[in-house]
Amino acid sequence: MLVANPPHHLQGDFALNSTRVAETGKSKLTFGGIGLYRPELFSSIRPGSKGQLATLLRAAMARGLVSGEVHGGVWHDVGTPARLFALNERVA
Repeated sequence: MLVANPPHHLQGDFALNSTRVAETGKSKLTFGGIGLYRPELFSSIRPGSKGQLATLLRAAMARGLVSGEVHGGVWHDVGTPARLFALNERVA
């Protein structure tokens, strides 16, 4: 899922070209951290070791294997303690 770029990440991450997620395109959106992944995406990672999701996604994007859509609903980036605290304060 891609979302509108938040104020702290205006450059975005990926482009959405029709239904395909790509490195480049007309405009970039932000990766919302929501995805559905096939196990094959992770086949290059040895069991017990760590992998980088962005690296795996970029390789799959280069092969045209990553689809996506824009989430138009409410979304908040809580990727830092400060942003999580601010959201908690707002909804409390």
